[in-house]
Amino acid sequence: MKKIISLMLIEALFISSCKNDPDPVCKTDVKSISGSYKITKAIYKVSPTSPEENYYDMLFRDTCQRDNVYTFQTDGTYQFKDSGAACSPPGNRNGTWSINGNSMVVDSDTTGIESFDCKTLVFFSSDIKTTGDKLILTAVKQ
Repeated sequence: MKKIISLMLIEALFISSCKNDPDPVCKTDVKSISGSYKITKAIYKVSPTSPEENYYDMLFRDTCQRDNVYTFQTDGTYQFKDSGAACSPPGNRNGTWSINGNSMVVDSDTTGIESFDCKTLVFFSSDIKTTGDKLILTAVKQ
């Protein structure tokens, strides 16, 4: 009986110690970011102190634009696929991408990487309409 209780205590300690493992480290490199994504959120800020404006509906007006998939390959190429409800004409395209520090370069356009947690990639472009503004896009790995 003592052995059973001892084994149960050891198992309980082992299980509880596993729950305290730190979250995996997500590097902002090509290998970690590679994968397929859908954009789920778009926020625009006129200035750092201004309120956020929902830009998702403005950028993706048609239903067919809201289910598109961006696939970033480890070889530095990407595919944009007009998935689900297809637009007419479909907007499929291919190109190149890379990571340079905390920036993502897609077809020579550079965006900043705000955060990446191995599943959700938040990136931004500045000075879109006016100096100091910021468009923040959230893409979720599929």
